Amino acid sequence: MLRYMRENTGSWIIKILLGLVILVFIFLGMGSKGSKKGTRAAMVDDETITMTEYQKSYDSVVEQMRRMFGKQIDAKMLKMLQAKKQAINRLIDQRLLLKEADRLKIDVSDKELRDSLLSIPVFRRDGVFDLATYKRVLAGNRLTPEMFEADQRQSLKQEKIRNLVLENIFASDMEAAEWYRYKNTKISIDYISFKPLSYTKIDPDNSKIRSYYDKNKNHYKSEPMLEVEYLKFLPDDYRKEVSISNSAAKEYYDENMDKFKVPAKVEARHILIRVAPDASDTVVKEAEKKAEKIYKMAIKGDNFSLLAKKFSEGPSKESGGYLGKFTRNSMVKPFADKAFSMKKGEISKPVRTRFGWHIIKVEGVYPASTKSFKEAKPSIVKILEDNKIKNLAYDDAGKAFDAIIDGETLKEAAIAAGKEMRNAGPFTKTGNGLLMPAAAKFAKAAFSLPLNEISDIQEIQGNYYIIKPVKKIAPAVLDFEKVKEKVKQDLIAELQLKMAEKDAGAFLSALKKDGDIHKLAAKKGLKIKSSKFFTRDAGIAEIAGNRKITDAAFKLSSTNRFSSNMLKANGNYYIIAFKDKKVPDKVEIDKNMDKAKKELLKIKQNKIFTAFLDTLREKSKIKIEPGLLD
Repeated sequence: MLRYMRENTGSWIIKILLGLVILVFIFLGMGSKGSKKGTRAAMVDDETITMTEYQKSYDSVVEQMRRMFGKQIDAKMLKMLQAKKQAINRLIDQRLLLKEADRLKIDVSDKELRDSLLSIPVFRRDGVFDLATYKRVLAGNRLTPEMFEADQRQSLKQEKIRNLVLENIFASDMEAAEWYRYKNTKISIDYISFKPLSYTKIDPDNSKIRSYYDKNKNHYKSEPMLEVEYLKFLPDDYRKEVSISNSAAKEYYDENMDKFKVPAKVEARHILIRVAPDASDTVVKEAEKKAEKIYKMAIKGDNFSLLAKKFSEGPSKESGGYLGKFTRNSMVKPFADKAFSMKKGEISKPVRTRFGWHIIKVEGVYPASTKSFKEAKPSIVKILEDNKIKNLAYDDAGKAFDAIIDGETLKEAAIAAGKEMRNAGPFTKTGNGLLMPAAAKFAKAAFSLPLNEISDIQEIQGNYYIIKPVKKIAPAVLDFEKVKEKVKQDLIAELQLKMAEKDAGAFLSALKKDGDIHKLAAKKGLKIKSSKFFTRDAGIAEIAGNRKITDAAFKLSSTNRFSSNMLKANGNYYIIAFKDKKVPDKVEIDKNMDKAKKELLKIKQNKIFTAFLDTLREKSKIKIEPGLLD
């Protein structure tokens, strides 16, 4: 395969536009046969899924969740979203699909593999496949062409069997219409909330606090802790061994010219007269007249900076409207289009954006350019040095790991590698007790290992570790005096919750007799709130953690006016009643039919393919290692 690619570099087939296959490979995390040295994560019939594969899959799942939820993702949220289970299930599903493909004699031809491999944009140079780039990218990911091609062949097999299962699935107009109607029906509700935090006059005495502690001692334990031995390989320790030649830096520069392009920039000030996006025509016109007056003052020679300080309604007002240097994409389009069409010293007539009217003064124009090799060289040398020292550190870690596999102890491997065997701990799962960078990541890796089992190579914040847990310290009940304040707060929270539940229950019992939520609320001095219209998928914007309330709301109607159960969401209790409902009409459904059919087809396909995988699971013997999902 590699020979064919070398011989046909620049040919017509290499110029075919295809997709990002390398991302699929990284996502699959299949690794080389060398990765099988890691400890076992699971078994699928007689095939092993290694801890190395599992860790790659887990990292991929976490990264995907981080893109979805942003920085707020934490250990608690990952556990709630079952990130570990998702990671191992992906690998199990891959194994099952490959076994089924083999059973059905589904294969991938050399041409199919070739076309797929040649699809990767990062392998191109000047729009054409480049063999040197191909080999360099793979080497940068510690892959050989043989490894990459073998795993890509497996990926294509999985794709083929998926297509085989789903080829006769379709969505009819009737199904799509019903599905669209179900998904886009909206409802609004009236609701009363009973919030535990509103019950503030609770102050339990010491005896009640002590009694609560005695009944719930297991809730007040120390965290489990761990002590480890480990080897550490720091890339920075190898920096003195590395030098980058001028020719190597120049080669990198020539092959990565796009990285050194500097986009066009404009330096400007502006005066903003704010207008809301939904403002009436009258308000927009009034703001425009004000902006026109300021513009005329500016072109007559009034100091633009002083005008901005006096009249601008934007955040840059205090700095005289100064925006600094900016690229076209960093500003809203109407503003950028105008600013980038102007010359230095020009002042624009008022320009309308979603923020309002802007008067722009351009103070500098900086055309697009490309950094010279001389300018780029320091950063290139740093990049190449960092790559080399990381490879040297990883290679030494690999040698130590191979020695351990061959039977040497961690201490013997440390001596052979010229490293010191270190000790750490006791520390908790979150890294408390560790005095090192990225303590939480180190702790997570250590706690994932069985006692006295040596890890494979762990990359943590750019450094490489081999870790061996040597002592586990079990949680112990903490002394009452140490946790008294926490116990008190927990008891108060429980009493508040009970009071909210009691009052909500009493109100619901009265409502079942009376039947009129507005009349009863007024009688008891309670405030009723009304939600905006919401769909089943979106839920109620006004109430966090509202899935149960949303489900209950869609069971209500003009004849079934209130829920017969009090509902709990986000720690509060709610009584809900029907207010109004909107159902999509035929015109709306017909207008959205094509999109609805596509979405429904995707849902049906996912459901059927999941059922197919479930069937494969039932026919197979699957064992996940104890503790992996804890």
